[in-house]
Amino acid sequence: MIDEFRHLTHVPVRFRDIDAFGHVNNAVFSTYTEHARVRYLLDVLEVDPVGRMPLILGMIRVDFRSPIMLRDTVEIGSRVDWIGRSSIAMSHLLRATDGGRELAKVSSILVAYDYAVGQPIPVPEEWRTKMASYEGRSLERPPQGGA
Repeated sequence: MIDEFRHLTHVPVRFRDIDAFGHVNNAVFSTYTEHARVRYLLDVLEVDPVGRMPLILGMIRVDFRSPIMLRDTVEIGSRVDWIGRSSIAMSHLLRATDGGRELAKVSSILVAYDYAVGQPIPVPEEWRTKMASYEGRSLERPPQGGA
């Protein structure tokens, strides 16, 4: 477990992930995070995501910390931060398994989505219950400030 991240995914770096500068291309960080996010959803919700998971990525932010190199294996800690009416906020920490070098911090918002209608839908209660149980804490969305 990485500190406050209960869910871990390991991703070996493939040669195809490397760009002309000899490190993993910045866009691949998002692919690694997607892999970890889907693993989290599979493991915690126990659902088949292919064609059956009514979610769409609403936002992703990557804070790059260190380059990922070909010989690295990336350990990705994932957690759900909060669940709103139709949205789920997740955080991910990417580290190199050799020495624990921090590679990136990623935050994302998933939106429960009805593809047939083309609109957000409420997050299913079963998902809320399973995620809160897995995380071991309340996942209620914090109050939003602003005027």
